[in-house]
This record gives sequence, structure tokens and C-alpha cells, in this order.
Amino acid sequence: MKLTKSKTYILAFCLVVIMMLLVIKPAVYMQATLSGLTIWLNNVLPALFPFFFFSSLLLKLNIVSTLGNKMQWLTNKLFHCSGGAGLVFLISIISGYPVGARVSSDLYKSKLITQNELMRINAFASTSGPLFIVGAVGVGMFHSQLIGFILLLSHYVGAILNGVLFRNYKFTPNLIYKFSTQTDKTSLSESMYSSIIAILLVGGYIVIFFILIKMLECLGMFSLLSGVFSVFGVDGELVRGIVSGIIEVTTGCEFLSSIEYSFILVPIVCGLISFGGFSIHAQALTFLSPCGLTSKLFVLQKATQSLISIIVCFILSLCFL
Repeated sequence: MKLTKSKTYILAFCLVVIMMLLVIKPAVYMQATLSGLTIWLNNVLPALFPFFFFSSLLLKLNIVSTLGNKMQWLTNKLFHCSGGAGLVFLISIISGYPVGARVSSDLYKSKLITQNELMRINAFASTSGPLFIVGAVGVGMFHSQLIGFILLLSHYVGAILNGVLFRNYKFTPNLIYKFSTQTDKTSLSESMYSSIIAILLVGGYIVIFFILIKMLECLGMFSLLSGVFSVFGVDGELVRGIVSGIIEVTTGCEFLSSIEYSFILVPIVCGLISFGGFSIHAQALTFLSPCGLTSKLFVLQKATQSLISIIVCFILSLCFL
């Protein structure tokens, strides 16, 4: 991304301020770094690395092309995409963020899908996984398996509807999207190397966003926001949880689950999970930006997915909670 001269100066100023804050309170930010590394080491690495590695190998098998072509009748009708879109969606809902982005970028680089397809695919195939939604959030944070399944269903239905919403984005009528035949080959060492680099990138972003959240907390920004919204009758703690979740989804969900339970909490948490947080956005765009998908489009797609998921979750919560 090319920056204008004024934006370059603003960014440089912000970076200098951040580095000064790191120097002023090194112990605080070292602890934030360790917290991010601990989350990555104990939860993210064991959950994601196998999916990175085995999905990389899977996409090189000829059977993938066969499966993709079998799914074309559905993906063409729903999303105006080839059968590769269905494979990305299935892998994404099994493994979670940001594997869907990694797989779709691999398909594009292997010339199995077009760039325009890639842009439509990520409207619905960028999802969280069931282990996080049901296990970590539903059972672990809200102590309710029912809430976990409501969040899960709302999240996936929201993703599918979002894909339908973007089905005509850069779509060429009368063009049949067909999943190409796989021709590339890869070795175990290549898949291992690319997967290690990918999981390290994810870890780096997690650490950076943990540090940024701690900086906002130390600067009193969360307290300020809580105070401002409290004046207008809005729960300040709710605002703090939402802002935290927009930055880093796990932190936001955990904070919201700790405040006094209210009916509206579940749809809000569902919206945060579907939006993913800027930490997830940075991870996903690491794979997608080189393929031509812009950050503006990705954020827009995640925002609409979040809104749709909130509506679906609100309806399901009325019915079952």
C-alpha cells in the first residue's frame, strides 16, 4: 500500500509514540507480549498448525479437483463461484480463522480459482471454528453449550447469507465458473516450510495486538469510552467489551462474558466472532493482499457478515433462550 506524504508522517509519529510507551513501561508490555505468546503457544499453534500443513498437502491432490467439480452445481447457484469455493468453506468451518484465507490464497496462486472468485469466496469462507465458538466461548466463557450452538449456527448462516449478498461482486454473466484441474505438485518439505511461516505470522500478529490493547488500557482509553457512553445511558462495560472485541476477538468475548448477563450479550458476541477483530483481519490479509484483495473490501465483507449474524442470532436467541 502506497502512503501519501502526510499519512507517512502520521504513521511515523504514531510508531514513535508506541515505541516511547514501550520504553516507559517495559515490564507491562513484556507481560502483554508473554500473554500473547502463551495464547499462541497453548491454543493457536496446536489448533491451527496441523490444518495449515494438511490443507496445503490436500490441495495438491487430484481428488480435490474432482470434489470441487462435484460441488459446482451448488456453489455456482448460490455464490457464482466454482466448486473450489465449497472446499474453502468446508475447511474454514472445520479449522477456523485464518485458515479459510490461507486456503483460498493457495487456490488462487495455484490458478485453480480466479481473482474475482477469490473476492467473492472470502465473503463467506472466512469463519471461526466450532472448537472456539462452542468450546471456548459457549462452554468456557458463558458456561452454556446451548449458547455455544446458537452462536455457531448464527455464525455459519450469517456467512452463507453474506456470500449470497456478494454473489454478484465482479461477476461476469454467462461465464461458467469451473474448478480447474490440479497440475502443480509439492513436497512435504515445501508444505512444512510454508505452514511454519504462516503460523509464525499468526503468532506475531497476536502478540502485537495484545500489546496494542494493553497500551489503550494503560492510556485510559477504555475508561474514557466507558465514561462517555455512560452519560448517554449506555453500559460503559458493554462498550469496552465491544471495542476490545473489534480489536482482538477473544479478549472482547472474554470480557463481555464476565459482565452481568443480559439477553443482548449473545448477539453482540456473535457479531464480534463474525467480524473477527482487526487481529484476524491482519492475519487473513497477510495471505489475501498479495492476491489482490484489498483491506477495504475485506473489512466491508466482515462488517456485513457481522450484521447479518447478529440478526440471525437475535432471532435464534428469542426462540431458544
